[in-house]
Amino acid sequence: MPNAKHSNIVFILIYVFLLFLMGYLAWPFVTPIIFAGIIAGAFTPLMTSIQKRFKISHKWSAIIVCFIIIIAMILPSMYLVVQLSGEAIALYQYLKENFTEANITAFLFEGPFFPDMMKELFSLANMEYNVMTIQKIVMGAAKNLSSTLFDMMNQWISNIFSFLFQFLIMLLVIYEILLKGPAIKRFMLDLSPMRDEEEELVLEKFNQMNFVNLVGNGSGGLIQGILAGIGFWIAGFESIMLWTTAMVFLAFIPLVGISIIYVPACIYLFVIGNTVGSIVLLIYCTVISLAVENWFKPRFVGNRVQINPTLVFLSIIGGLSVFGIPGIFYGPLIVSIFLTFVNLYHKKYSEIQIEL
Repeated sequence: MPNAKHSNIVFILIYVFLLFLMGYLAWPFVTPIIFAGIIAGAFTPLMTSIQKRFKISHKWSAIIVCFIIIIAMILPSMYLVVQLSGEAIALYQYLKENFTEANITAFLFEGPFFPDMMKELFSLANMEYNVMTIQKIVMGAAKNLSSTLFDMMNQWISNIFSFLFQFLIMLLVIYEILLKGPAIKRFMLDLSPMRDEEEELVLEKFNQMNFVNLVGNGSGGLIQGILAGIGFWIAGFESIMLWTTAMVFLAFIPLVGISIIYVPACIYLFVIGNTVGSIVLLIYCTVISLAVENWFKPRFVGNRVQINPTLVFLSIIGGLSVFGIPGIFYGPLIVSIFLTFVNLYHKKYSEIQIEL
């Protein structure tokens, strides 16, 4: 018996150590692997539909879906990079040409109400409200935005081979998941000492949150961004592609969403004297946001994940601060799985109490 016990302890230690080594080896590819799981889960219904409709093998349907993913991700990404770089330059030039002392004076320092309000706001920040301060803030923000976009572009270009390699890894993992999904799932679940029903519950929550994030929030973000972008175009704003793209991504953040963009835009229209345009754009974008968040998403997503919107908001902000852009997906996933484990813990604890 002592020998058997020691043997079990040694086996467990070696097993844990090997799991650690495997995780260490996979860590450089953790982002493409996780996104491969997310994307493969989202595209599995499409693969099943293709296989049934065209009567082709499982292998060929997986290959077709991988080509669809390439076309859906690579071409729009290349187009967005080119468009955003051009519009970043155009936006900076526009601000540089139009934010002169005369224009700033006309916009912000004429009239009885607005200058007094701005003086009060600036005084709270221990800043002097004058033309030079406004010009410095606006041009500094525009320069930082442009430099950030240029740095991102240079990083993308300099790391193009790394990006292609990571994308290739993700594509290979997607293909394997689509082709051998049940076997891979069974292998991963067998690594855990948890009961099968508990593992299935965790995996179900993982897939549900992936669907909500990728499909539900993605569709809602596209609708909000495109429709609000049309409103910006009608209102006469420049760099529509830049603002539309920003609103598509910001729409993933609950509670605030695209208001981060359209509220300042409406204030800008009001300041320059376009009161009607400011009010119309504010009402238009607010209606779009409320309709998508309170009507489209609940009907499209259903009751797949019941998490407090404030908690989702905090998880996305926390995910962004820790993981960067992937944190939009990682944050809610971590919270969802954590809450699932909390429920399992309470269930186990109550069972133990009953047994006692």
